[in-house]
Amino acid sequence: MQNRAGLVLCALVLLTGFLIICLGAFFISSGSIFNCWEKLSLAYLLLPLGFVILLSGIFWSTYRLACESKGMFTHILRQHRVQGVALPLATVDRPDFYPPAYEESLPIEKQTYPTGTVTADVPPPLYTEMGLEFKDEHDARPEAPPSYEESVAARVAAAMAQQDAERQGHEC
Repeated sequence: MQNRAGLVLCALVLLTGFLIICLGAFFISSGSIFNCWEKLSLAYLLLPLGFVILLSGIFWSTYRLACESKGMFTHILRQHRVQGVALPLATVDRPDFYPPAYEESLPIEKQTYPTGTVTADVPPPLYTEMGLEFKDEHDARPEAPPSYEESVAARVAAAMAQQDAERQGHEC
């Protein structure tokens, strides 16, 4: 009986909070009809009060459900302790229709570590980056970039050539 009364009381608290919020929203929306500061101030008091009541109802119902679940959980644990039976462990077996792992699918001679012996002195294979550009196989080294002095001299010469071109353009 106490459980049912608590449930009804919790539902009434939730419903009351919702109705107070709706009443406050109605007073604010119809503020131009009443044109009264007392009703408007009442509306601004009803909204926070409704939210507080609604939130307290939500937390109360959550607390009630958590307490009920906790009681059920402790009851189940007590039964298993008394019986001395370990809780069943749920596992997932790998079905046969999945392909084998990569290491298992390689032939024994191509495996990096043959079964039985582990070689630690063999370095891993080198990383090779594949590019889409055509590279000349006969060219051993690419062209080295110019030195700093050469690049500064080239910039100064380009700036001087641009200034000369501008002077000739203004003279014409």
